[in-house]
Amino acid sequence: MTIAIATEAPTAAIRLRAVRDSGLIAGRNLRVLRKNPGRMLYPLVQPLILLVMQVSVFGNLALAGHASGTVGMSYREFLIPGIIIQNAALTAPTTGLALLRDAGSGLADRFRSLPVSRAAVLAGRLGSDAVVFTVQAMLLLLVAAPLGFRVHTGLPGMLAITGVTVVFGLSVAVLSAWLALLINDAETAERTLYFPAIAIAFISSAFVPVGYLAGWMQPIARVNPVTAAAAVIRSMATGGGLAVPLLELACWGVFLFLVPGFLAARRWQSQN
Repeated sequence: MTIAIATEAPTAAIRLRAVRDSGLIAGRNLRVLRKNPGRMLYPLVQPLILLVMQVSVFGNLALAGHASGTVGMSYREFLIPGIIIQNAALTAPTTGLALLRDAGSGLADRFRSLPVSRAAVLAGRLGSDAVVFTVQAMLLLLVAAPLGFRVHTGLPGMLAITGVTVVFGLSVAVLSAWLALLINDAETAERTLYFPAIAIAFISSAFVPVGYLAGWMQPIARVNPVTAAAAVIRSMATGGGLAVPLLELACWGVFLFLVPGFLAARRWQSQN
């Protein structure tokens, strides 16, 4: 019993240190963003521009219940959740690019020379990105309101939508981190990582119901995490049924966090 307690104590201390180190690195990443406000143009300003432009161009294409595929829901109410999730998917690659930028600048070597948990580097990056995803989602919801998007479930619904968007964004960010470390070249990764994000955004029900897509796209769109995430946000906004899309999204979230997360951690440790 004494041996068991002695073994658990160091393990708990290691975990606590990893959490502390992750928080410190996340804080460092946020301070870098504060000192370089230009880096916030893409994750915060561009999504707002895309939201306004896409709603302005496509928002009046169809009447309620016709193109939306949902009785009582206007096309704008159908479209805007898809745009919110699309922007999270398009922001996620910045996680992988930031890791490569840190590695290329020698920062990874500095972390390696310090008594810092290696896992904290990845966790800290995700922690700072979670703040960015949160601010992005809240800004999009605020701008979406005058564009015709109503959250009928009130403040709890808005908070739930923000949480879903953050979790989805972090899931795709973990995938981008693994792919970036696999590519291991910042210039190539910058040109490559956005293709999967664009593909999963468009081959989904983000902009139209699955039945309106080309036949070959429909099977892919039905199992696409973007489809599940957009459906969850629509249900949270209207107070509709959540069980099926939420289960699908939860399965995708666990899979994306565990598999690419494990592979990204191994790749980071082998390179550093």
